Amino acid sequence: MTSSLALRDIPIPDYCDVVIVPTGGVEETDPRIWAAAIFSHENTPLSTRGLRAVRDEAIRLFDMVPPPEKDFVADEVVGAEALIIDDDDKLQVRIGVALLPGGDLLQVTTAVKYRSVRGRLAFAPRRLLHAAAVNTLARRAPTTLRRRALAGDPRAASLTGQVSRRALGRGPAADR
Repeated sequence: MTSSLALRDIPIPDYCDVVIVPTGGVEETDPRIWAAAIFSHENTPLSTRGLRAVRDEAIRLFDMVPPPEKDFVADEVVGAEALIIDDDDKLQVRIGVALLPGGDLLQVTTAVKYRSVRGRLAFAPRRLLHAAAVNTLARRAPTTLRRRALAGDPRAASLTGQVSRRALGRGPAADR
C-alpha cells in the first residue's frame, strides 16, 4: 500500500510511523473490526493496565479526576482501511488500519501534527515508544479476535467458524 487515509488529512506530519504485522491466519476482512481489536481495553497488556491503575490511584490521592478510558472507534472506512481520528487542542492525530492485499498483513499508519508547543511537549514521551506499543497491540489483535469468536462476542461476528472448529477439534488441524 503506497498511501494511507492517515496521510490524507496530514500530508506532512510532524511524527509518522507505519507498523506492518501478520494477521495470524484470522480471515477477518473488515478493517473496522481490526481497528476495534487493536485498540480495545482487553488487548492492552496486563503491565500497561497495572500502570494505568497505579496512575489513576495516585491522581485520586491528590483529589484529581483521572482521565477517562478512550474508546478508539473508526470514524471512516474506505475500501480495506479504517481511519481513526483523535484530535484535541494540542494534537491532530490520524490512525489508519488497513488490510494489505491478500489479507495476510495488517498495516497501522499513525500521523501526528503538533498544533502548539504544548502538543510537541505532550507527545515527546509517547514518541519514544509509540511504534513499539502499536506493534505490540497489532500483534495481539489476532488473539483478541480469536478469543472474541470463541466467546461468541458480537464484535467478532464476521469471523469465520474456523477458530471455533479448530478449538473444538473439528477443523483441519484435528485430522492430523
